[in-house]
Formats: sequence, C-alpha cells, structure tokens
Amino acid sequence: MKKFIKQKLNESLVFELIETMLDEDYPTSWNIEEFKKLTSFNARIKYCEEHLQRISSGSSRIVYKIDNEKVLKLAKNKKGLAQNEVEIEYSKEPHLDDVLAKIYEYEENNLWVEMELAKKMRVADFERIIGFKFKDYVIGVHNYGVDANINPRDRSSKYDIDEELTEAMWDDEFICGMFQYIGNYGIPVGDLKRSNTYGIVKGDGEERIVVIDYGLSSDVYTSYYS
Repeated sequence: MKKFIKQKLNESLVFELIETMLDEDYPTSWNIEEFKKLTSFNARIKYCEEHLQRISSGSSRIVYKIDNEKVLKLAKNKKGLAQNEVEIEYSKEPHLDDVLAKIYEYEENNLWVEMELAKKMRVADFERIIGFKFKDYVIGVHNYGVDANINPRDRSSKYDIDEELTEAMWDDEFICGMFQYIGNYGIPVGDLKRSNTYGIVKGDGEERIVVIDYGLSSDVYTSYYS
C-alpha cells in the first residue's frame, strides 16, 4: 500500500510540474521578426523546434505554442498552404468573430498563421458554456449540412431530433452563427462534429467556444481530400 501511495504521489507531482511548464510564458527566445526573415521550410521548422513547443502535427500543418495567447500554424505542404489561406480569409470577416478563433498575424504567401490560443474543449464544457448537449449540437450540425446540400455526393440522411430543440438551437447566438457559417460558406460539417475542432477562449472575463481549425473549406476538401 505504501508503495502504491508513493507512486501516486510521484505521478501527481510530475503532472503538476508538466501543467506548470505548460502554463508558463513560453519561450523567451522566440523572435517573430527573426522568424519572418527565414526563407525555407527547413529553416522555419528548425527555428520553431529550437524555440517553441510543438503541440500538434497533422498531414498538412504543425502547430506550435508561442505563449499563453498565441499559437503558430506552419504549413508543411500545399494542403497546409490552402488551409492557412482559408483561415486568413475567414478571419477577416467581422460577422465570424463570434465563432472562429482570431488570427493576429500571417505570412503573405500563407506559409504560416499566428492564431489565438484556445484551451482544449471537453464535451462537458460545451454544455456548460453553450447550454446544449454536444451530442444534440452534432445532430443539429449534421442535419443542417444535409439540408444545405454542402456536398452533393454525400448521401447521408438526417437524424431524428426534437423539432423544438432544433428551434431552440437556432435561437442560440453561437449555434445560429455556426449554422450561418456552414450555409453561407459551404463548410463541410464532418470536422464540426468533432469536439477537438473547438476550443475555449476568454473575452471580457467570459469563456467562449470557438472553432480552432477552420481551414477545411469545400474547395480545399475537393482539391486535396476527396
């Protein structure tokens, strides 16, 4: 028993240490102006690996934490460039400010974007902040995607959901904004049904849900993923 307790205490201390490290301003050696001068992908990734904390990497982009307010999304290939371009374009639309994470700075050829850092969103967080269960929201998003016929080749059928619940979601500012984002910009809804597409940011002392990965437009999907 003593050995077990000691092990758990050690695990707890390690966890607290990691949490503390992640919460610290990071890093002091990063210089955005020096980074802008770099002319090759290898030089950019080398600089980022030396001075920033890598927090995720996909098939198209690598994401680094700059500090407690910003992340850097570095394009790895043409898919990454296309997704950066879409995020830059959409970030300039004032009516999308309430649903999309902000972009502070970007490279003119879409090589990288500097985006608002968001805390990981759990399903329970969505219900706490928005007031609707995430599973019901997912059904609403799916059904609206079917109605909007975003992808004509998608033969998905609508899911059953209470009509009054759907109407109530349309009355919610965030969810209504998401429906309009989907419809007005022809956004594929697949990623929007995943909790890791969203994050939590703070504004005026209040927590908000935002989309943190919104580079997959219909054009990008058709060109690189279909």
